[in-house]
Amino acid sequence: MPKWNWNATVVEEKNGERRVGSASGEVKAPTREAARDAVRREIERKGSGRTAFETRVF
Repeated sequence: MPKWNWNATVVEEKNGERRVGSASGEVKAPTREAARDAVRREIERKGSGRTAFETRVF
C-alpha cells in the first residue's frame, strides 16, 4: 500500500478558546482521497474540538 505525506491546518477549540496550528505526517492508504479521509479522522479523533482544514496529501 502506498505511503502518503500530508500536512494540514488544524483548528482546536477548547475551553472557549480557539487555537490554529499545523500538523504533518505520513499515512498508508490505497488512494489520495482515502489518505485525506484517514488524516481527517485521525485529527478529529483526538478530541478537544480539533478540526482539519486545507489537508494536503502528496
